[in-house]
Amino acid sequence: MSKWRWDQGRLLYFDYNILREVSIVLKDLNGVSLRSDPDPLREPLELRTGMPFAPNSYRVWRNYKRVFECSFLATALDNNLVTTDFCDELANNSGKFGDVDDFLFHYIPRFRFPFPAFQDYNSSDPIIYPYCAILKLLMARLLENTNTSLTLEDVFTHLVSNGVTGTEDVDFFRKLKPTSYTPKGDDTRQVREMLIFMSQINLLKWNKGQLILDASIEDYYNYNGFADLINPDFQKPKDIRHEDFLSLTSLAKGIKKVKLQTREVPNDEIFIEGKRSRISHLKIERSPVLRRMFLEQNPVPICDMCTCNTKERYPWTDNLIEIHHVLPLSSSLGITAKGTSLSDVVGLCPSCHRSVHLYYNKWLKSKKEDDFKNRDQAIEVYNEAKVQFVA
Repeated sequence: MSKWRWDQGRLLYFDYNILREVSIVLKDLNGVSLRSDPDPLREPLELRTGMPFAPNSYRVWRNYKRVFECSFLATALDNNLVTTDFCDELANNSGKFGDVDDFLFHYIPRFRFPFPAFQDYNSSDPIIYPYCAILKLLMARLLENTNTSLTLEDVFTHLVSNGVTGTEDVDFFRKLKPTSYTPKGDDTRQVREMLIFMSQINLLKWNKGQLILDASIEDYYNYNGFADLINPDFQKPKDIRHEDFLSLTSLAKGIKKVKLQTREVPNDEIFIEGKRSRISHLKIERSPVLRRMFLEQNPVPICDMCTCNTKERYPWTDNLIEIHHVLPLSSSLGITAKGTSLSDVVGLCPSCHRSVHLYYNKWLKSKKEDDFKNRDQAIEVYNEAKVQFVA
């Protein structure tokens, strides 16, 4: 029975917004000697990401190698940094990876065991696509009209213990029965981090120890994007480790356009104007799962901008608050050590919500920009709008 592996204790470095910044640094340093002095990675990575790459007594590559490799960004060859096609697309603002869905849409079907980032890599080991298996189990539950979520225990008792490979069809998972399995050592942490990492795709949410599928049966049947996402992009493991890694991360066959969610997004002409990342932004805001998560944490319906309590203002209503995602840039929900982060989500009354979108659009036009440059800029602009509000 193969162990499902991931990185150990570096979860926050796998936040999509952090990976974008990391990719920019790595792309600029492609080919650099990782043995040169001073450490060529430490200063630019810490300055760009705002994250520590501790401890300072070790070279960054030594301690964060698996972060760079497990995220498909870079590897080392003859002690020189080698970046990937994934890194190049993620670093390029005008590239084809427009948002987190694009990135994970191409990542999930490719990641498999054996994986060359791990020391015990053996090209003859059984091939397993863990993310595809997880998604197929969720899809099976959706089709069975049961609970469309899974826990860590479900992963071990349904998938790991049954020796599932992820290559089986969805009907196989509809008939799958749980068996007993007791995780050993750091098994639980590693699988948990895998689930949280994949939860950044907008089809999924991680909340209270559960991975939740934020999709409908109509989504599954109407869009081929689901088949492309949940079925492995099979590549036979290569004997030479770095060759296998570069093969897995190659985009030479091209990049597919992603259309994963079918929920109709109300036209917001004052904000989107055809910009894809803004459309994805609106999809996040209209996620019913996200709304439930937010309201659980914020049961009192107070607008973050005008501070009105919509229940008091309109006593015949329960909750008129709408969800606003402050950061349109990558249209992802951040992750924390506990899971999906709501730090970039605020509650707004309908009028303030529409006005903020209008403010965003006017601000971007005045700067002749298509979108915000980073998270800090998006938050700054949101706070500008908030300060200018007239009660």
